[in-house]
Amino acid sequence: METFVKLWLYFNIEIILLGLACFILIFYLFNNFFKYETIDLIIISVYMFLFLLYILFTVDHVEGCYYLYNNYFIYNNFIILIKKFIILFMLFYFILLNNFDKIYKLPIFEYLIILLICLFGLFMIISSNHLFVIFLFVELVNLCIYCLLGINKNSNKGIEAAFKYFTQSSYATIIGFFGVSLIYMGAGTLFLNELHLLILYENVNWLIVIGIYCVISSIFFKLGIFPLHSWIADIYQGSLLISLIFIAIFPKIIYIVLFLKVYNEFSIIINTYCLLISGISVIYGSLISLYQTSFKRLLGYGSMVHVGFIIYSISLLTTESISSAFFYLIFYILLILFLFSFIIFLYEKNNEETIFFIENISQIGIILNKNKILVFLLAFILFSFAGLPFFIGFLSKWYVFIILISKQRFIELFYLLIISIISSIYYIRIIRFLFFFEKKTYKTNNFSNINYFSLLFIFLILLFILNIIVIFFHSSLYLYILKSIIKLFI
Repeated sequence: METFVKLWLYFNIEIILLGLACFILIFYLFNNFFKYETIDLIIISVYMFLFLLYILFTVDHVEGCYYLYNNYFIYNNFIILIKKFIILFMLFYFILLNNFDKIYKLPIFEYLIILLICLFGLFMIISSNHLFVIFLFVELVNLCIYCLLGINKNSNKGIEAAFKYFTQSSYATIIGFFGVSLIYMGAGTLFLNELHLLILYENVNWLIVIGIYCVISSIFFKLGIFPLHSWIADIYQGSLLISLIFIAIFPKIIYIVLFLKVYNEFSIIINTYCLLISGISVIYGSLISLYQTSFKRLLGYGSMVHVGFIIYSISLLTTESISSAFFYLIFYILLILFLFSFIIFLYEKNNEETIFFIENISQIGIILNKNKILVFLLAFILFSFAGLPFFIGFLSKWYVFIILISKQRFIELFYLLIISIISSIYYIRIIRFLFFFEKKTYKTNNFSNINYFSLLFIFLILLFILNIIVIFFHSSLYLYILKSIIKLFI
């Protein structure tokens, strides 16, 4: 009984996820008898209820870090904070999933089981303290992502995206496991806290160094930054929209946390490498985005820029820079949710009643010509992504720039400022299509009438209000994140 209580205390959210997955699986076996057509709404409501309870009744009560089960797992306030944010974002995601399922019928039972198992793997990654255990759960997450990409089996681009991710991600995982084996050969341990002590006392050899570079490169592939980015545009282009929302948000959060965990232990060895790669990723993503006409590919290359900023800020390895990085990450996720909830509106049916989502930038500007409210909301999102003053994107970068000023790294500050100006061009270019581009040859029948009282539109307005509120109270959120980061390093 004592073992179960301890397990529930530290892994309650993971137990709930597996329990829900088992419940859905059992219900699926008997659904042929009951024929419930609203099972997705029922399960989503159960999820929201359980995790709202988790958010309300789980408090930051941990002093320091607890190492559990022979040091294989770790538990602290920072992990609790990350889990809470992911739960909150998943509540938003399930609202989008419910609306998307009404437009594009999904195999909802299988889809929900894959999502819950993937979330379980993501949570276990940030709770693990052993490199081999971490990569086992990374592979579990990869398997779920393969399945999410393969849902779009009726599209050649979807099949291509799933196959490319399968082959390239498998190769990256092999590199990561090879690095883990080299570290074990050189150090005799794979526990992160023990490896940190070896490096701190300079008891390292070339096997450990090569292994660390292999591990960090594997993480960079998962994040899709330069030069391990070749998969990202095709995945964004070919995946189903609702799968893309999940892949673009939740694995990135966890892999950034994983990067922080690994970098915190090995920063003495890989500091220059991480700063260089993240800096190149920012400039490469900014330049290549200028030539994109597909909205999905634009978001894919744009994510290279934003993730590069976050990795660069973490690589400075101060409590303020790490807080700025996660502050940037939270706002980036909010904007991504805001933007994708908007894109779900942009769908049409062809003559064969096949649903497809509009992603060409010029076409988006044409079909929004008569919907001034949506034009205003999209312009707000794009100005935020561009980082114009007093928008969320500006506040996110502002905290990173403050860190660079305080550390007197003026050359890097100037470099990132120039890149930020360049990166704003391709977002402002879309606004040109919204307000100043006119063309009469493209016609649409499904998008002219918008239901302004639908759940999706209400959710869109709520996200807009949330962004406005956060703009006014951004300092309080930053201080809350900073307090959690300080507790992590004490």
